[in-house]
Amino acid sequence: MLEFFSNKLDTLHCHQTSMLQELKIAREEIGKVQEMLAASQENKQEMTEEDEIFETKGTAAQQQTPNCNDSEKPLEGANARLEGLKESLSQREKEITELLETEKTPMPPVPAPPCSVLLPAVIHKAHAVCGAVAESRDYLDRLIEDNQAALAAAREKLENLNNEEEVSTDRSDTSESRLSFLHETVKDFEVHKIALDCIKSGESPVMNDCEALDLEDILGQGTDGVKSIGQQLLLLQDQLKQEKEEKRKIVENYTLERTLRKKYYNMVEDMKGKIRVFCRLRPMNRNEAGQGGTAFVEKIDDYSVSVETPRGLREFQFDKVFGAEASQDEVFQDTSRLIQSVIDGYNVCIFAYGQTGSGKTFTMVGDKDQRNPGIMPRSFNAIFDITRENSSKFEFKVSAYMLELYNDRLQDLFISQAAEAQAQTQPSSQTRRVEIKRTRKGVVFAQGAETKEASSAQELYALFQQACANRHIAATKMNVESSRSHLIVVIMVESRNLTNGSISTGKLSLVDLAGSERAAKTGAKDHQLKEANSINKSLSALGDVISALSADLPHVPYRNSKLTQVMQDSLGGNAKTLMIVNISPSESNLDETLTSLIYATRVKAITNNAQRNVESKEIAQLKEVIMKLKSGLTVDDGDV
Repeated sequence: MLEFFSNKLDTLHCHQTSMLQELKIAREEIGKVQEMLAASQENKQEMTEEDEIFETKGTAAQQQTPNCNDSEKPLEGANARLEGLKESLSQREKEITELLETEKTPMPPVPAPPCSVLLPAVIHKAHAVCGAVAESRDYLDRLIEDNQAALAAAREKLENLNNEEEVSTDRSDTSESRLSFLHETVKDFEVHKIALDCIKSGESPVMNDCEALDLEDILGQGTDGVKSIGQQLLLLQDQLKQEKEEKRKIVENYTLERTLRKKYYNMVEDMKGKIRVFCRLRPMNRNEAGQGGTAFVEKIDDYSVSVETPRGLREFQFDKVFGAEASQDEVFQDTSRLIQSVIDGYNVCIFAYGQTGSGKTFTMVGDKDQRNPGIMPRSFNAIFDITRENSSKFEFKVSAYMLELYNDRLQDLFISQAAEAQAQTQPSSQTRRVEIKRTRKGVVFAQGAETKEASSAQELYALFQQACANRHIAATKMNVESSRSHLIVVIMVESRNLTNGSISTGKLSLVDLAGSERAAKTGAKDHQLKEANSINKSLSALGDVISALSADLPHVPYRNSKLTQVMQDSLGGNAKTLMIVNISPSESNLDETLTSLIYATRVKAITNNAQRNVESKEIAQLKEVIMKLKSGLTVDDGDV
């Protein structure tokens, strides 16, 4: 509103300036005509006053233009000029009148000082800005303090100068100018003090016309001073908006650069063979939300997570962080690249780690009705999708065995518990014992486990369901379906190159670890307590292996547990390994969450030496011959 009114006043000033210029030109023309009349009066005394004027103009014109015989032409030119000036002035008056009528601002008979009109509007606008914007309010307080300090200093200088003048009898021009300058300076600061106080309180000062005119003179000619204050406030508001926008852009750029830096760093570490570690934060469950628990874990960005601890905020860095809103598909998208490595002949391991009830089984397996399948079912589909795409160049064979480590004993999940118990009761039957072995290349395999082939993703998933049905699960206080064993699913993909006959063998190990638990929280008793102790013992051995590998110790205690023996080629071996640490956001699980994050950070420092398992056509044929000879079969000459 103030800026609009100021623009209209500027328009009026422009019209007034133009009118004054026209008046000045008219006065100059009239002065020239009067000079002509005075010169001709001496020669034309007998003529009447009016005749003398016209005759004098004719004589002067004849003297200047001797070739012109008509004495009336100069007089007519002057009159025409005067008439033109009058018409111009009349037109200017009409324009100003029309402008005033359009703006519905009648011209007062006695114009009030512009300062008295604009000052309340400026104060109201400035007070509103300071009330809405905290930065402007702080800036106004600083202006008031600076003005008070400057006013006090100016008054002190003026008082000192007055005292010096009283002592000294001679007053020079310099002292007079200094005294006048200090008076004006004090007056300026006093007016500024009044203006700033009014802006802060929002009330307009009460003054008479003389005071208003004095204030107007101090602030500048017309309304320039008042307008300048309003313009400064508007500029300050615009600058504040620009600074906020620049700050927002800087924060966005910083966040983007920080994310890219972490991403490229993780890519370099992955190329070096570092184990990749993902972190997944599950949402609050009903029990935690019902008890009024608060989330103390927060995802900072795609690569960082922070935890509020009694000692302060701690931040952990990982290759990828998934928040509570992340879907199963998003988690698998970042792990699907490893499936291609299996087809290419690499040893790959993906395992989930975390306390009980943190969502490991949901991440690896999915929900019960498979509306949100986990990494394992999705990996089955991905394997056969890739083999189908490359069926014209390669011949594939997919097989699998599935185990569980229950009470520190490996059990084949393709054999039901009832069948195994029945076999143990029969004295004549031989119990199949599963043992962990390693090849010369360091690849771990389960000797004695039943291996079954699958020709499609549906067939492989059916085998997986059969294995899950034989797995040990139980209900605890922290989890309705708590895994009481470590699930180990191994899928082997053998591909034969149809062009050169070479054979590559890839192994995908999918491990759903049982969660660490405390008996006080889970309420485990008797048999469940024994299971919990076995789980914690194996996880403790896994922690020792992780600590030794991250510290680069010469001895790594793989033999302390069956679990560490199974994962020997995945931790510090020749596999491409991905660990997904699952954590709870609840404050009641703070200790377990911190332990999981610390272990995951140590795993991130472990380096594997992934190698491709490829054999030439000749070596593959020789191995087939050796296998036939060991089995007692005859060998044809064509096989050699």
